[in-house]
Amino acid sequence: MKPTNKQDYGLETVFQHSKDGLAIFKDGIFIDCNQSILELVSLTTKAEFIGLGPIDFSPEFQPDGRRSVEKAQEMINRCQIEGSVRFEWIHTKSDGTPFWCEVIITKMTLNEEVLIHTNWHDISEKKDLELKLAEQKELFETLFNESKDSLSIYDGQRYIDCNKAFLNMFGYATKQDITGLHPKDVSPEFQFDGRTSQEKANELIQTCIAQGSIQFEWLHKKSDNRVFWTEVILTKVVLNNVVCIYAIMRDISEKKQLELQLHQRNAELDRSNNSLRNTVAELKEARDQLLDKMASLNLLVAGVAHEINTPVGVSLTGITQLIEETAAIRKSYQQGALDETHFEEFINSADTLSVIVNKNLERTAHLIRSFKKIAVGQTSEEEKAINLKDYVEEVIFILGSITHKANASISLNCANNYHVVTQPELLSQVLTNLIVNSVVHGFSDNKSGHIAISITEQSATRFQLSYQDDGKGISKANLPKIFDPFFTTNRANGGTGLGLNVTYNIITNALGGSITCLSEVNAGVQFIIEFNVKQRL
Repeated sequence: MKPTNKQDYGLETVFQHSKDGLAIFKDGIFIDCNQSILELVSLTTKAEFIGLGPIDFSPEFQPDGRRSVEKAQEMINRCQIEGSVRFEWIHTKSDGTPFWCEVIITKMTLNEEVLIHTNWHDISEKKDLELKLAEQKELFETLFNESKDSLSIYDGQRYIDCNKAFLNMFGYATKQDITGLHPKDVSPEFQFDGRTSQEKANELIQTCIAQGSIQFEWLHKKSDNRVFWTEVILTKVVLNNVVCIYAIMRDISEKKQLELQLHQRNAELDRSNNSLRNTVAELKEARDQLLDKMASLNLLVAGVAHEINTPVGVSLTGITQLIEETAAIRKSYQQGALDETHFEEFINSADTLSVIVNKNLERTAHLIRSFKKIAVGQTSEEEKAINLKDYVEEVIFILGSITHKANASISLNCANNYHVVTQPELLSQVLTNLIVNSVVHGFSDNKSGHIAISITEQSATRFQLSYQDDGKGISKANLPKIFDPFFTTNRANGGTGLGLNVTYNIITNALGGSITCLSEVNAGVQFIIEFNVKQRL
């Protein structure tokens, strides 16, 4: 384009220095262009550009699926008729990289020749933004429609949209069934506090608009008028310049039922705790009375009285844990963090602790009743038919709260067919003394420990019990003294030194057996016990 006068020169200047890509083509071939269009297609000189046509800088197909050559000719034909046409087009750079352009082609006459002036404006960023917005819109619509939570949009007068979960929750078939309804139309006439649903709904909506968001519990009703509990979160949003309410609803009927059960269970637990506290107080009082009489008894009787502390301690531990767990579950409930899983765990734990406390209190009561009957080398414990493995497992279970706090595990190796008649309470006392000793002495400096118990048959009425832990062991100097009365290395923490003495007397006298101990410092301890039973079944 050669300037012939000042006006032409001015136009030439605009043409050459425009930020948009400008070019002129005739019969589909470029005959002139500016620097901006060269930069758009990543070329350096006009010579590389002139002689090519718009199709040379276009992909084979446009986004609508039409061939670029076919669609370009249609645009040129329109330009010939209309004089100028504006449209969006995908062009390609010289290396084939596509980019979006807004194109204006204008029919012009120069030197009596009909030419086409084209203006290319790069709109790649704009199209990228449009694409991202479209993707976000599609994503939101997918999340909205496919969410498992019930979602709806309310414009201040009526529901204007909802998802499938909303329809399923309320029992409606289509969105048309909901559109136009007010929240009061899907609520009973009155809420749980006695206020009308319409009054309270309007109040909560206004609060949401003022605060931006609000969460609460609400009674809704299904299309068949069945009432159910929901948790509702309202959020203020602006759609098409209209303030709307975006609502998320979740059915919490099961949660409310659990809350009722929890309330009832807590009341029962409170009554149970009070009863257990009274029982423990009575047991402590009985223990104090018995301790006054121990001075006149021999060392074994003193040891037996001492052993009352073990089941009482287990009971106190169990009660304390139950109280702590009750407080924790109540706190979770008050904070709204309680779910069905935590509640079931609490119920299972409460049942387990109740069994542990009950069994230990029964044992304590039995020890007290039998207290006066015990003498050195003699006992009048009742003989019973038991399965050795089942009974030892029960003892281990009863002591579970003690071993749990020490992070100690117990394994048992015993045949299932050892059915015998013996004095099971004595075996229980022996095992209790040994396990408590491991926890208090053997594992006192450890983060965890393990106890292995093995019972094997020596003859029809004689068995061997091997008890082994991996605690800190016993020194060579102290090992010969462990069965002596009142010998203890833990007197500062309340140790009396009677536990193993009582164990020794039970095994050697009442059960007609023997007990030996093998141990080294930092190598654990092993007790090898042999004992007799009255009869084999």
